[in-house]
Parts: sequence; C-alpha cells; structure tokens
Amino acid sequence: MKKLFFIVFYCFFFYAAYAQESATPSVNPMIDARGYYGFVIAHHKSMQHMTDSHFPCFELDIASQTNGKQLWEQLFKYPQKGLGVFYSDLGNSKILGNVVAVYPYLNFNLTKGKRINLYFRFACGLGYLTKRFDAETNYKNIAIGSHVNAFLQIMYEMRWAITQRFTLTAGIGMSHLSNGAFKTPNLGINIPTLTMGVSYRLYKPPLALIKRDIPKCDKRWQFTIMGHFGLSELYPADGKKYTAYILSGYFMKPLGLKREIGIGTDVFYDNAIVKYMQKSDSTIQNKWESIRPGLSFVYKMNFSHLSFIAQIGSYLYAKDNSDGYIFDRVALQYTLKNHFVIQLGLKTHLTTADMVEIGFGYKF
Repeated sequence: MKKLFFIVFYCFFFYAAYAQESATPSVNPMIDARGYYGFVIAHHKSMQHMTDSHFPCFELDIASQTNGKQLWEQLFKYPQKGLGVFYSDLGNSKILGNVVAVYPYLNFNLTKGKRINLYFRFACGLGYLTKRFDAETNYKNIAIGSHVNAFLQIMYEMRWAITQRFTLTAGIGMSHLSNGAFKTPNLGINIPTLTMGVSYRLYKPPLALIKRDIPKCDKRWQFTIMGHFGLSELYPADGKKYTAYILSGYFMKPLGLKREIGIGTDVFYDNAIVKYMQKSDSTIQNKWESIRPGLSFVYKMNFSHLSFIAQIGSYLYAKDNSDGYIFDRVALQYTLKNHFVIQLGLKTHLTTADMVEIGFGYKF
C-alpha cells in the first residue's frame, strides 16, 4: 500500500499541471488513437532473455488545446493537455506479462506551421504489469519487482491537420516503467517506439487564444530549505526496506516566469548505506560515517504553483562510493501560499534508481 501511495501521489502532482487549481474547462476536446511498434531494450546483459521480438502497443486518449486562461499556458505557447491509456502485451512475454498504463500528459508545440507542426510530449502516470519477480514462479524477471509502477513517457510527434477536425500523427518516443527501487529487483523496463495515429476534434476549432500582458518577473535570488524522507530496498529481493533522511537547500535564480537555474546543497543519511557498509569490508565505527554531503546544478520549470525540477550533482565526500560520486534527482514541487512547498521526487545514480523521496519545505 505504501508503494501505491507514493506512485499515486506522484501522479496527483503531475495531474495538477493538467488541471491546476481552478480546473480550466476543455477547449474543443479531441479523441486521439495511436498504434505503436517497439521492443524492450536489454540495457543490462542479464535482461536479454526477457523478450526477443518487436511488438505493437496501443493508446487511446482524450485531449484539449489550452487557450491561455491560466498564465502558464500562454507562457508555454498553449500546449495540449490530455489523459491517455496505453496497452501492450510486450511481445507475449511469459516473463514480463502485459502492461496497462493510465497517465496525464502535456504536449508542447515546437513550431508555428498552419497545418503541420512538431510537438514534444511528456507523460507521467501509473503502469500495471501483470507479471513481476517471484522467487518461485517468475525468478527470471529481474527487471521489475512490483505489479504497480510509475509510467513515464517522452515523445517527439508530428501532427498534420488534414481538415479542421481530422489530424494525422506520427512520432518517435520512449516509455519507461519503474518503481524507484521501492521493491527489488528494479532494473526497469525501457520501450523505444515508433507511432502513428489519428486525432478527431469533437467540435469546430476554438475561438482566438487568450493573450494578456506578461507581468514583470522578480529576478532576485530565492532560497528554499527542505527536509526529505525516502525508502528503498537492498538486494536480494523481498528484503527489508530502509529509511533515508535528506536536508536540502536550493539557491535559485529566476530567468523569467517559466524557468529558474541554481545550486542545490544536500546532506544525505541513508540507513541502506549503513547496512551495506556493515555487510561489506568497510570499517565503520558508527552509523554517522555514512553521511554524504552533495552539491548539484538545478534546473526548474514553473507551471503556476507546480514546478518540475531536474538536478545533477556530486557527493563531496562519501566513505562508501559503491554507487559512484554522481547522483541525479527529478521531482515535482508544489508551492502553497507562495512559501510552503511539498515535493515528490526520484533520486538516482545515473541509470540506477536509488530511492523515492517525499519532502516538505519553506521558500524564503
């Protein structure tokens, strides 16, 4: 249940970008149907036995064109927003089973053509795999240890408006399933795809988009302090879960209303590292020797009260460096009443998930 709570919470955060606080009404809703063709990447040699074929995937979603009622819609050039359902049998894999995913998404317009335009889509939701690792019945599935997982998708898409209502679509994308090391094994599933589809508007094209004067941005440096709590599981599978505690500070410089860059400072204390050091040959006098301070570069995109954060950084000191010195974090952050923030994120070491984090803080 805790795993489900974390993933549902993550989806709720992204859905806030889809709906915002005052739920913008749909403007000229569209029905999209897509067919995908892809395969599972064996990004570890030990995964090559899981699937040996290409396979189709299918998607059905409802979307709408934002009209600028919310300021962030105008700032990001009126993206499309939608809710999609994805299905695939993953090549009739006896190890991985089938996948069904449900997710909100934003589709950002990259060009200004009259009939043909390019878009970049980002989706985040829930994915359910019918088969997971089981020590007795499915021990070959070393990719996923849970039925319920986070589902992420990025896609570059071309949309060609044949008529005012009917549009052809084609694109290339990547879909990812993972539980953030909450349940091992968790190598994750990556599915590169080619896609083609159709889109149909239910009504005539909408009226002119809303355009307003852009308010002046306060470009003074901002500081946020946060405390995070994380959970992770060590190998072997079905083991104990370990808690982690992180104290973070963000020093951010707004580049405008949409974006900020800055420096992040973190102090990590992870009971999983303590346990690993105790089991290894490392000499550890007390558990506080596992503390790892870190420094990172931070990039932030703002969608009204909701923000997307990406970090890449390095540990300044680590007595145990089995994970390496480089760490990453992607997170969704929500600001309440301009000062209080809540954040849900995933910390990784390059391609290896480390933990799911939930954090609370205050923005000065």
